[in-house]
Amino acid sequence: MRDFDFGLGEDLDLLRDNRPCLRDAELAPRAAEIDRSNLFPRDLWPRLGELGLLGITVEPEWGGAGLGYLAHVVAMEELSRVSARSVSPTARTPTSA
Repeated sequence: MRDFDFGLGEDLDLLRDNRPCLRDAELAPRAAEIDRSNLFPRDLWPRLGELGLLGITVEPEWGGAGLGYLAHVVAMEELSRVSARSVSPTARTPTSA
């Protein structure tokens, strides 16, 4: 039987491993309010951009990361661990900050 490697690759592993700092330190304390109000805090947008979470699927020549939709799903999965509503604005933002 053939062995399969279901690893996501170095880029996506790095993307997943770097999200807990934002998620736990900045989103988790505000998650209840984000979920209640359905409003994403404006002051977190620049932080999402710094971490490369805006424009993940946009090609680099247009200011994005060019990582594709699997990377987008990985990033949204990590953020949604503390607040499902927190991924809503980033899920529909096609440009980088």
